[in-house]
Amino acid sequence: MNWLQSYGSAAAATDNLKDRQNHLLLLADGLMGEAGSVLAEIKKMSREEEAYPGYRHRLNEEVGDFLWYYVRLVSVTTPALLADLVRTAEKPAPSKGIAQTLEFGASVGGVLGLLRLGNYPEIGPALQGVWDALYALTENMGVNLEEAANANLAKNESRWPAQRVFHPLFDEGFAVEEQIPRNLTIEFIERKRGDRIEVLMRYGCVSIGDRLTDNIADPDGYRFHDIFHIANAVFLGWSPVVRTLLRCKRKSDAAVDENQDGARAGIIEEAVAAIVFTRAKQMRFFEGAKSIDYDLLKNIREFVQGYEVDQIPLWQWETAILEGFRVFRLLRSTPGGKVTWNLESHRLGWEALKG
Repeated sequence: MNWLQSYGSAAAATDNLKDRQNHLLLLADGLMGEAGSVLAEIKKMSREEEAYPGYRHRLNEEVGDFLWYYVRLVSVTTPALLADLVRTAEKPAPSKGIAQTLEFGASVGGVLGLLRLGNYPEIGPALQGVWDALYALTENMGVNLEEAANANLAKNESRWPAQRVFHPLFDEGFAVEEQIPRNLTIEFIERKRGDRIEVLMRYGCVSIGDRLTDNIADPDGYRFHDIFHIANAVFLGWSPVVRTLLRCKRKSDAAVDENQDGARAGIIEEAVAAIVFTRAKQMRFFEGAKSIDYDLLKNIREFVQGYEVDQIPLWQWETAILEGFRVFRLLRSTPGGKVTWNLESHRLGWEALKG
């Protein structure tokens, strides 16, 4: 079994479209879309190479995404072809530059045309043509197809793992006073001062943090946004903001205190919360949503690069966002409430305030 066949088997396990009645057409649509993404990255590189340092990584990722749809389409229509594709890819690239990108785009268009017409006997040769064009293109762009396939599998495992196992808590080996509390209850209390609506948080009889308002002309509930930091703590085991609020920074390790729990890390977390909130606001604060779009998750991953949380798989980020907004919607509508968390069981609860 060659690497492409192995990749095909792994890709089949992550095909969430296979139970759809229009499975083949969805794969074809995906192939077209990812081909466009590959060509868009090449265009960006050609136009602004010096101003586009992330080009190589992004092209690698887009090629991997294209490979997924391509291999699934081959597996569904002409599975025997997978055994031969790697061997046939040994030939040299026939052309370079714009002619090569046009050949690639035209080959994909040819497959879509055959599918539209229902001309399935010709699909095999057309898919072979796509492979030849892809191989030629990536050879000249310096992209290794096997490496792109492996990176794609790693990404899919991060987003849709076969088994969901939470990453170990980052502060597990620290003294209890330097750990985010494993169990805690915090009250979100809304107060009105003239025209201002403020939210304060209380832990027992002690107020923590500052009183917050929405800080925007159109009230949107952002005054409750500390719930997103709490969700990060519960589902990621990470929140420099919560560590600051509860005074549980890891002071015993100067490097961790400086680089992971410091002001810059807190600013990064606040920025992530603001970016996600902007997207959520456009989508009824994710009401009814069961997933978060990959581009948003990818942007978050890039944003936190260099911090310990960049080890966290995408599915945990997705869980933290959806759960954080679930409780946010409750806080906003009630308003306020009592929030409880358990870091070890990764649970976040809410109940209305009494009285």
